[in-house]
Amino acid sequence: MRKWAEKRLRSLLDKFDNRASMIGIVGTAIALAILIGVALLLQADRQIRYTHALERAQSVASVVAASLGANIAVYDTLLMQMVREAENPATAIFPEDVRARVRFGQALSRGFLDDAYVVDKAGRIVALLDAMPGAPVNVADRDYFRTHEANPSLGLYISQPYASRTHGGMLSVALTRRIAAPDHSFAGVAVLALRLEHLSTLVNDVDSADLRTIDIVEEKGTVMACDPCIGSRPGQLVSLPGGAASDGNLTAALSFPEGARATSYRSVRVPGASMFVVVTPSTQALAREWRLHAALFGTMAAVCAATLMAGSWLLVAAMRARAGAAARLLRLSATDGLTGLANRSALDDKLASEWRRAKRSNRPLSILLTDIDHFRHFNDEYGHATGDDVLRAVAKNIGGQVRRDRDMVARYGGEAFAVVLPDTDAQAAAARAEQVRRNIERLHIDHAGSAAGLVTVSVGVATGVASECDSVLDLLKAADAQRFVAKQDGGNRISAIVLSTAHLSAASDASDAAS
Repeated sequence: MRKWAEKRLRSLLDKFDNRASMIGIVGTAIALAILIGVALLLQADRQIRYTHALERAQSVASVVAASLGANIAVYDTLLMQMVREAENPATAIFPEDVRARVRFGQALSRGFLDDAYVVDKAGRIVALLDAMPGAPVNVADRDYFRTHEANPSLGLYISQPYASRTHGGMLSVALTRRIAAPDHSFAGVAVLALRLEHLSTLVNDVDSADLRTIDIVEEKGTVMACDPCIGSRPGQLVSLPGGAASDGNLTAALSFPEGARATSYRSVRVPGASMFVVVTPSTQALAREWRLHAALFGTMAAVCAATLMAGSWLLVAAMRARAGAAARLLRLSATDGLTGLANRSALDDKLASEWRRAKRSNRPLSILLTDIDHFRHFNDEYGHATGDDVLRAVAKNIGGQVRRDRDMVARYGGEAFAVVLPDTDAQAAAARAEQVRRNIERLHIDHAGSAAGLVTVSVGVATGVASECDSVLDLLKAADAQRFVAKQDGGNRISAIVLSTAHLSAASDASDAAS
């Protein structure tokens, strides 16, 4: 199992060596995917934070609206009692027991309820919560008076903010109901006055650290209270974020569902009143917190991605260096150190490979074995160093004559060299052998021990077809035998043979050396 695992690991590493750049590409792709994923997550986080801020604004608006609605419901109950007593001919316009209830409500609301009075049909204040010296105050010009006078069926009406004539010009808003005469004609108005500065305490008590502003807005757009007051103050027209309701349809912009799905604020209608609570979340604080969050996680993601990419390409460089070293080692193991040609081991592998190919294609395979004539005598005469130079020169010359990529020149041993010629018949192989012989002779390397006075070679040639031969070893032995025949005939010549399964028909072509 261990050997199998090691073998599989080596096989896997070899595959990666061939495609080392894929590791860098995959690592880069993963790093980019990390960055894109983190960017998408941060974008989603930003949207979630913003949605949460709007939900928080909705919650605050609902709480404030519910609280204000509860107060207004109590005040409306008091108003209906004031109207009932004022319409009853048997009782005073503003009986003491009703005054007591109003004062009790005033105490419970911590001064939120500022005043109460009854206005007759001429607009004069005829009954105050607390009597005041001086001439009666006329409020016939107030919007609430004119509205009730013109609309008999109108119920609770909340006025526009006004400067109070009974409390030194303090900015107030009136909760009012119509008083009818026995014949149902207009007889006056019952009023509960709310001081706007006291109304503001309702929103000031809310924890608004994560909110930009809280506004209480009358349906016509007048701000009743705000905290903090940004862009508009009590008594002024509201300025909604993003220019909402710029067409003047403020009620539609604040009412459900528009007010509950606006992108920059949330609004809730006050129950039983023509008012809205508008809450705007603090986008600046939200954006600041998100930017810090994004900077932290973005930096971490960038560092991780950069590390992954750098590590991937460093691994690619290391694998390429390993593959290069392995290739150099392989070349060294397959190369003859003296001549630079392929060595005997590489020759054996080449012969086995080409023999298998020849079997599949049924094409001829030729082998040339070249031997330097009288080389032992040359070493004795000129020295081994000069002999090595001759070996290198002959190897270079023979190697330079190989044109095809599939051909191979290798050192066979000693002063012998082999040339493997796939898909080469006997005639072409013999011609190539004769060319090798002539080119070595033309080097004109002096050799006193040779009949020609020059360094010459003898070449043995063997050609065979795989279907007619037993093995490539027979082909190699035949070429070696032909080399011996050429040397026995005096050297500086070639000798060739064609192998078959029936017999070895030797055709020895001896040619006299060209001078």
